[in-house]
Amino acid sequence: MKELLVAHPHVIQLARNAMEAAGVQVKTECVRGGTDGSRLSSVGLPCPNIFAEEQAVHSRHEFVCVQDMQKSVETLVHLVGLAAAQ
Repeated sequence: MKELLVAHPHVIQLARNAMEAAGVQVKTECVRGGTDGSRLSSVGLPCPNIFAEEQAVHSRHEFVCVQDMQKSVETLVHLVGLAAAQ
């Protein structure tokens, strides 16, 4: 997925700007494929994974905090606003 997104740095910058506007600390790291973002990117729609604050991933006790869900909503609202302004 990284190779597909490198060709579209504006997409990553847009996501970064939205996260910063929502007060989210941006952490950039590569993840293995298998996400919706990697599938969409592979068919020509560059789509970075922009929010993943789940805990105990892939276990019986996997969860995400309500506060993290709220930040994801704020991030998406900023993302839509920034994209519309372009």
